[in-house]
Amino acid sequence: MPYHDSAAAKLACARLLRDQARISRDILVDDLSGTVHRAYGSMPNMTWVIDRGGRVVYRANWTSAANVEAFLGRFLAARDHRPPGITAVMYETQQIEFRDTDRALFTERLRRNGPRAVVEFDRARQTWARRSTG
Repeated sequence: MPYHDSAAAKLACARLLRDQARISRDILVDDLSGTVHRAYGSMPNMTWVIDRGGRVVYRANWTSAANVEAFLGRFLAARDHRPPGITAVMYETQQIEFRDTDRALFTERLRRNGPRAVVEFDRARQTWARRSTG
């Protein structure tokens, strides 16, 4: 699938993803300029889950579908299925995850997303390098 060159193409891809993955929750589709992407950190492949009140309830700087689904299951269960008289108290956690990468496949997919994706990933790589040395 080529990179998005119009809002209509981007929406069509989002609908395809929604249908293939059987996603029933709302999905934000950013504009072609990446306005929301930049507002939330500009890192490639990030995931943010924002509750209906506008609170960020999950943030990952690298998306793992399994981790997002596991979080949503826990979050919704805690929110919706409390015993009577019990109040849920929210708290934050932070953890480190590991992933394996196939550099050749990653690069192929990055290029498929278009020249802008390559440039943005190079910027992110520079940011990661600065963070690891500073």
